[in-house]
Amino acid sequence: MTDPRTSSPFLSIIATARNDNHGGDLLRRMQLFIDGLLEQCDRFRLPAELVLVEWNPPPDRPRLAEALDWSRAGGCIDVRIIEVPPSLHARLKHADRLPLFQMIGKNVGIRRARGSFILATNIDILFSNELIAHIARQRLRQDRMYRLDRWDVQQDVPVEGSIDERLAWCRSHCIRLEGRDGTRDMRTGAFHRIYWEPTWRVRLLEALQEVRLVPVVTRKRLHLNACGDFTLMHRRIWERVRGYPEMQMYSMHLDSVLCTAAYFAGAREHVWRDPLSMFHIEHGTGSGFTPEGQAALDARLAAAGVPQLSHAEFHRWALEMRRTGRPMIFNEETWGLREEALTEMRVGGKGSVRSSEDSQSLIADAPHDSQSLIVGVESRSEAA
Repeated sequence: MTDPRTSSPFLSIIATARNDNHGGDLLRRMQLFIDGLLEQCDRFRLPAELVLVEWNPPPDRPRLAEALDWSRAGGCIDVRIIEVPPSLHARLKHADRLPLFQMIGKNVGIRRARGSFILATNIDILFSNELIAHIARQRLRQDRMYRLDRWDVQQDVPVEGSIDERLAWCRSHCIRLEGRDGTRDMRTGAFHRIYWEPTWRVRLLEALQEVRLVPVVTRKRLHLNACGDFTLMHRRIWERVRGYPEMQMYSMHLDSVLCTAAYFAGAREHVWRDPLSMFHIEHGTGSGFTPEGQAALDARLAAAGVPQLSHAEFHRWALEMRRTGRPMIFNEETWGLREEALTEMRVGGKGSVRSSEDSQSLIADAPHDSQSLIVGVESRSEAA
């Protein structure tokens, strides 16, 4: 078996968090994510690393290396925890009202990833065994952007038992399905549509726009629903688009901007279907986006004075990329806090910290040619 600690892993799995109980019962959800991932990587012999970016740790709470049980660590998957200290967080706009900048945090991990392929995800996700087994075959293509539907499940996923038992529980306790065209509430049957209903007229319009026989009036029909929970691409694509837009605001739509840019940077979308799937553990209303919780989320952000990218602005950017056929690049070459030497801890078996060192950027600065639209983050985020 390949030891990921002495060679480059096939897959880097990136997530960011802080011990602040965001959404309620955060550590429990994180433990389910960690235990499942570690067990699956060992079972299916997937050479991987989990890069967990601990953003702006609360001073009155234990660090994640101490707060979570890491006794399963030390097998086929290497675990790295990279800390972004409060002093760096404080430099950003709205830092006093937004304790975690999710997409900048993910960029920190992406920038320092060692894997050939990089999966950006979140800490309340369980992956199906079929998905991890498929990835473990190491047959992914470098020119693809891999996406999934997301099943939302009730929050009381059992901690006891194996990953098989938890996944069986998830399949029988689904409350929503987040697909390409929209979100289906499995309890009521209500459907929150994202794109127009794919009638023959809509399909014809799509086809004519693709070959430029009519003006571009709709954005590319990509699977952007819940894309922040699963975007898997080769590291060269992440380099080409310079990660997620590092706008100093709430993360709404920034993952969709990234996926749209990646598509126009040459990453053809490939959507895996069930049983290659993921399950998202439900959390507090208004702590993240759901169709029924959108009003509560918007009210919370507005009350705190935290900006977010509007759907109208995202739509304009997506149209611009489709019309030009080029990605919009928002970040400088220093994206992902490249210039900062961040503290890194590596967690071994029984939860022990194996080492602490300065974490350095590993992804190169990809050159950009005339096929990319270089856009300043500041000018765009101010207009949003």
